[in-house]
Amino acid sequence: MPIERRRLLLALAVLAAGCAATPQILPIQPELELADAATRGAGRALAVEVVDAREDAVVGYRDPGDASTAITAAPEMLDNLQRALEDGYRKLGFAIVPSDAAADVALEVRLTELGYQRAEGGVVRELRTGATLEATSVMPTKTVTAVYRDGQGKDTVLRPTLKTNADILNQHLAAALSKLVSDARLTTP
Repeated sequence: MPIERRRLLLALAVLAAGCAATPQILPIQPELELADAATRGAGRALAVEVVDAREDAVVGYRDPGDASTAITAAPEMLDNLQRALEDGYRKLGFAIVPSDAAADVALEVRLTELGYQRAEGGVVRELRTGATLEATSVMPTKTVTAVYRDGQGKDTVLRPTLKTNADILNQHLAAALSKLVSDARLTTP
């Protein structure tokens, strides 16, 4: 067998081995962008509770139809979402209190979607990703419910890596959380 053909076969074998489908557990640690948000807390007490309201813990599959390629979020995801929200509201001047304490604003945030869908077949595949949060804010004079979403669709050739997938979903969550924290309706009586 000629040397060029051996090198080509070796390169293809290495590429195939490097692309083997495996499950992924994504580290979820979104960082909020609040540069344009107005400081409005004035020391008022805010209680935040984050709930995973998704029907399934699986975010998606790296290869559709192959259960061994499941993508899930790391177990500390809710704690990290809670921490990001609390930090964001602290920057806006709120005093964060435990979720069961008396507060001027009681905010429940439900993660209703953390999605990843990669099309089947073909060399170029569409990848659709997104995150959706639903917030209910209870204040003495009113209750506000709102939905915050961020998502995208793009074409891919190779299966995205763990880091790429984590970056994509963290960006979606950061954008949705930033919209939520910036929404003055949730904290203005």
